[in-house]
Amino acid sequence: MAKPKFKVQGKVPGGVIVQPLAMLDSLAYQHLSAKSVKLMSLMQRHWRQDKPIDYGITQATRSLKCSRDTASKLFKELMEYGFIAIVDEADFYANKARSWRLTFRPFLNQEPTNEWKNWTPEN
Repeated sequence: MAKPKFKVQGKVPGGVIVQPLAMLDSLAYQHLSAKSVKLMSLMQRHWRQDKPIDYGITQATRSLKCSRDTASKLFKELMEYGFIAIVDEADFYANKARSWRLTFRPFLNQEPTNEWKNWTPEN
């Protein structure tokens, strides 16, 4: 496994979440709703390069204290703005949440796809 390219100064209990500055400065990120930003941060806690993130509407409603409809809209917003992409659909009968990948993180030894760079506001 490769060594990280940066070093966090001091000990940080529980770890850190790092986001690319270009992403934070992007038009897409600046247009996200506050709850979408929070959902993306919660999803990042589960990120691993070698497997998708299983994070569903039920988990989002509990973490964000919102309705199912609101949670669904937040996932849709993150997809439309290019920050997340579906890897595998949910399976109600198998009690499996939808699986995601973060487009700004490596996934299965592939470089980030960064779809958020191509987002532009609708006129």
